[in-house]
Amino acid sequence: MPDNIHAILKEYWGYDTFRPLQEEIIRSVLAGKDTLALLPTGSGKSVCYQVPALVKPGICLVVSPLIALMKDQVQQLRKKGISALALHTGMPYKEIMKTLELAINGKIKLLYLSPERLQTRVFKEFLPEMPISLAAIDEAHCVSQWGYDFRPSYLQIASLREAIPAVPVLALTASATPLVQADIVNQLALRKAVIIKGSFARELLSYSCFEEDNKLQKLANIFKQVEGSGIVYCKSRKRTADICRYLQDKGHTVTFYHAGLGHEERNERQQLWTSNQCRIIVSTNAFGMGIDKPDVRLVVHYDVPDCLENYYQEAGRAGRDQQKAYAVLLYNKQELDELDGQLEKKYPNIETIKKVYQALANFLQIPSGSGEGNTYDFDLGLFCNNFNIDRASAINSLQLLQAEGYCALNESVYMPSTVRFSGDRQWIENFEQQYPRLEPLIKALLRNYEGIFSYPVIISELYLCRILKIENDQLINDLNFLHQHGIIIYEPKKDQPQLVLLSERVKVEYLKIDLQALAKRKELARERLRKLRLYIEGKSCRSVYIGNYFGDETIKACGICDNCLRSRKEPVSIDGLVKAIKKVLSAGELQLDAIKLQLPFPCDETELWKAINHLQAEEQIVISTDGKFSLV
Repeated sequence: MPDNIHAILKEYWGYDTFRPLQEEIIRSVLAGKDTLALLPTGSGKSVCYQVPALVKPGICLVVSPLIALMKDQVQQLRKKGISALALHTGMPYKEIMKTLELAINGKIKLLYLSPERLQTRVFKEFLPEMPISLAAIDEAHCVSQWGYDFRPSYLQIASLREAIPAVPVLALTASATPLVQADIVNQLALRKAVIIKGSFARELLSYSCFEEDNKLQKLANIFKQVEGSGIVYCKSRKRTADICRYLQDKGHTVTFYHAGLGHEERNERQQLWTSNQCRIIVSTNAFGMGIDKPDVRLVVHYDVPDCLENYYQEAGRAGRDQQKAYAVLLYNKQELDELDGQLEKKYPNIETIKKVYQALANFLQIPSGSGEGNTYDFDLGLFCNNFNIDRASAINSLQLLQAEGYCALNESVYMPSTVRFSGDRQWIENFEQQYPRLEPLIKALLRNYEGIFSYPVIISELYLCRILKIENDQLINDLNFLHQHGIIIYEPKKDQPQLVLLSERVKVEYLKIDLQALAKRKELARERLRKLRLYIEGKSCRSVYIGNYFGDETIKACGICDNCLRSRKEPVSIDGLVKAIKKVLSAGELQLDAIKLQLPFPCDETELWKAINHLQAEEQIVISTDGKFSLV
């Protein structure tokens, strides 16, 4: 294994040079330093731990909250010839044991795992034997309960640090405010953390917000004006299908995507879009993480997002090829007025939390004092219907219960369908004579799946339907019929969320919820909504506003967002410029170029000096000997 990071980059990724800050982060990690890396979406965060993993002996542990993304990264690494495996909720016990044995024997370089796996008994038993050289924490903002995407399972990562104290930790995120950055360092117990931040400026990404009563018509007009591939984000599954049909009627090639679709169908639709066979994909926020499509020209938010963090990540999927791209947000006044109302569902009261917990125990039939460590397939829609509970309230109550260590709801775990023949060939031939209608299915299984007599093989129902020219319902019925008659052992695919009981079930009167912390999180969420509204309705450069929100004070006006373009057409009055300069200087003394940089709109030198001279004449500002201006 080459020890030169550039040689590794060239050999496995085919690049001669690193992207900005990647090399700095990698060298910090290789020097054994705990590092917090803030890189905007699309900046190549995964390379920052994958390259060191190949340099250092032993294993790199990668903690990630997204099972689908873990699986995708493992698949991509193995295509490059890099040994990688993943551990997540829902895996069969034998597969877990096999993976852990490969890890302790040094047969893999990267081991991906969900945060819930860190606390399992079997992982804790194997951990001391693993030759771990680096721990990478992806989506590290999830560890902070003061952030927008707090995941209580991430709090368990601190115990990993206690088990491997000498191993450096790399925490990575694309979107963390200064408050959350400090909390990441604290919660992950990073020692003398090196903090490396990328710029939040996207020089060729034009941000715009449009107040619209007829959003569908505006959406169609936008796609008529902007060529190339696009994503439309909206909040409901039904709306993805409705918008898709509308755009199709307008002559666009469109598909829709959400978590309620089957695994194969989601993959098929994603492939149509990534290969440009389909121009537009309309999706909930279930789509996009880990998608490597650099030529997206347009991302439209049909609904107002929950916070600037989500918006920045999703909008940032446009223009990763460094070409001109557009991020558009459509809104109306009613939506903005309803934002505060969402907080009541996001942070339910104690009565709602208790109701959800009791319903959960009834739904899964868990007696008091039992269930700790058990994992259950969990149909959230059926649960909400059976107990008449609002879906959003249920999800957020479960999140709060997870924060207190009661249970954890994980994303859907996809386990493909498998078939193994259990009868011998003579038995099968006799069965075919008795049921000739099923002979084509039996022959299709035997011809298309090698080893099907020896072990369970993964099958594709979609493929079998196509070659047999039958509907999916009929195929499933026929496979179950063969299973019931002992011809095959058929395990249908599983694509459901998993609910893990973190502690034994208690009676609701004994539930303990930290109401003080809950109140603080709710207040911070209210502040995030306030700042989101200021972004949408504000008149300053949108790129500067986003950068400042994330603590980037060096960012310059982009000149290409709707507000910058509008300000060019509408000259700034001397009074407006004077007010803006005074506001900038209220934070302290600055030189002229720094004043210009922090103004909320573009301004040339002549206009700036007119305003400065006016303020000096009015004796409202003074200039020091070193050329800095300050308020009197």
